[in-house]
Amino acid sequence: MSLAAKTPDAKKAPSGKKYQLTVNSYDRTATLIIALLILVGFTVLGLMIVFFADKMHTSVQPIPVVPVEATSANANQGLAAEPDPPGSEEAEELEDPQLEDMLDTLTDAVTSKEVLLSDEDLEAEDVAGKGKGLGDARMAGEGNDGVVERVPRWERWKIRFEPKSPSEFAQWLDYNKIEIGVLGRDNLVHYGYDLSKSNKQTRTGEPTKDSRGYTAAADGPMPALTERLAREADIAKEGNITLLFYPFEVESILWTLENEYSEGRDVNTIRETVFTVEHNGSDFSFKVIDQRYF
Repeated sequence: MSLAAKTPDAKKAPSGKKYQLTVNSYDRTATLIIALLILVGFTVLGLMIVFFADKMHTSVQPIPVVPVEATSANANQGLAAEPDPPGSEEAEELEDPQLEDMLDTLTDAVTSKEVLLSDEDLEAEDVAGKGKGLGDARMAGEGNDGVVERVPRWERWKIRFEPKSPSEFAQWLDYNKIEIGVLGRDNLVHYGYDLSKSNKQTRTGEPTKDSRGYTAAADGPMPALTERLAREADIAKEGNITLLFYPFEVESILWTLENEYSEGRDVNTIRETVFTVEHNGSDFSFKVIDQRYF
């Protein structure tokens, strides 16, 4: 017989205490501190990302002043600025009136009762309007001769770039929209552009219609790389003279950098300004490394 059968009226054993999970003030304070630390950590991380992203960003070079195209020192003169000197055939016409001629004139004036003219008027009457010279045809200018540069900018500017590879040189040309031009034997300029791409583009144009600045590759590896890209674009066969044509935006940047480096010095005192090219990621920038004066 079982024990339960022997004691049917036995009491059930009391159950143990029920423990429940409760959050006290210590747990709440610790959780709040951990949450604040995580929030501060994400804030600091975001500020660091913004800071280093701004350091890595390359700002665009401001162009405060657009340079004026240079003009010659006598640009406001006419076509016949140098009158022809009188020749031997005009010597007699420019001589003073002889005494006999003056007496004949006075006699005619008295006879016809005309007003007696002065000696100056008689001389002007005989001489004025004669001669074969064109005279001085200069027109009045605006008060100055514009920007006169002793050494033209594309003659005093020297760009020295030593790329690591031909592809980097081609990327620099396309970044600044610089075209390679070959002076052809057909009196046309054969241009090459999009030189960093596999399918290079070409076009032709008349030299008189291109107002951009141009120069030959100065020294270093640039001349050989320029010739190589001209051959790859299949324009080197058109002629023997290869030039680099720079857009007006690049000319404005070089002018501004030159002016900043010389601290506003008169451009006519500058003999040569040497630039270099810096490659930062996908961007290229110019920098003045040397400047020589008269």
